[in-house]
Amino acid sequence: MIPDMAIPPLLPGDHLLYDVDKPWTSGFLCDWVIRVKTWSDVAHIEVYDGDNQSLAARAGGVDRYPFRTQGLKYVLRPQSWDADAARAYFRSVQGQKYDWKGLLCFTLAVSQGTPDRKFCSEFARNLDRAASLRSFHDLWPGDKTAPGSFKLSPAFVWIYAP
Repeated sequence: MIPDMAIPPLLPGDHLLYDVDKPWTSGFLCDWVIRVKTWSDVAHIEVYDGDNQSLAARAGGVDRYPFRTQGLKYVLRPQSWDADAARAYFRSVQGQKYDWKGLLCFTLAVSQGTPDRKFCSEFARNLDRAASLRSFHDLWPGDKTAPGSFKLSPAFVWIYAP
């Protein structure tokens, strides 16, 4: 676990990249498959919303969740962020279920997921578009975006890394 004092103060729009690195932890197998498939050291992404909360697509669906430090590996700060537009998009998809089919399709590199469901990096990519952040090319679809891909985007400044 990262000591809270090691993490710089977070701002709305900060992208939080996670990994479950302990085999006995819930979600390890799914995270391991994502890391292997995407050649990355992270398997999950959330977006900080302020007030110690983050916006994310987790197994419970798209919602606002308490910020957590367990498994946090990187914090990326967007160079621009329209928080009002991001929250408007979030409200339009809040409550959608997790896109398990989309995650499977992404992992197998076939077809695409369910349009009214989201997995974590798909949600973050679409949230970026709504917030006028060009984290990836406009034609690059959210359901083809891996959590680790965000580390490669020039739209961010790294503010935390081990």
